[in-house]
Amino acid sequence: MKKMFHTFIFCCCCLVGVFADELKSVSVMEGDSVTLQTNVTEIQKGDRIKWKFVTNRILIAKIFALTIDIPVNLTERFRDRLKLDIKTGSLTITNIRTEHAGEYEAEISISRSSSYRHRFTVTVYAAPTTTIRTTTLPVTSLDSTSFSSSSSSSSSSSSGLSKEAHTHCCDSAEAVLRLVVTALMGVAAAAAAVLLVNDVRSTRGKKEETELMS
Repeated sequence: MKKMFHTFIFCCCCLVGVFADELKSVSVMEGDSVTLQTNVTEIQKGDRIKWKFVTNRILIAKIFALTIDIPVNLTERFRDRLKLDIKTGSLTITNIRTEHAGEYEAEISISRSSSYRHRFTVTVYAAPTTTIRTTTLPVTSLDSTSFSSSSSSSSSSSSGLSKEAHTHCCDSAEAVLRLVVTALMGVAAAAAAVLLVNDVRSTRGKKEETELMS
């Protein structure tokens, strides 16, 4: 009797067809999209698919009579992020965030005769952050002492050049002056010689006249 009862229960389970698949693990990077597959080739008009976020025990989407139904009062966590494939019933979560990590379940009823479930564990990895490194170039500062020393050196060099130029100019002027003086002295000597010669001639002429008269 007991054996017959177990056989009856097993046959009922086979007829109803309620089975649960093994838990599938899915990993995705934050900001990407992930699709949870139902493995249904094509949904028929009498088929029904319900998607649940098991972690929070809420219904997030369903398809019945080839009509997609995503609750309008869905929590902010899933709002405007869910897409259902009308042909296969697969669920896509777009722009996924770490808050979407957890367990999901698809309950699939085929023409009211059998049903089964697909379960998924979704792990969301945080997107790597990009670190921008800035390099500061060392700035060599000139202190007042160095600047003063540099200015003094520059001033000294300029002063030395000015003095040298001035000395050179003075030497040149002095040389010219000497030439002029020498030339003038030559002219004066020549003039004195001419006057002396004339004076001698004049004296001699007068002497000769005196001698002739006596």
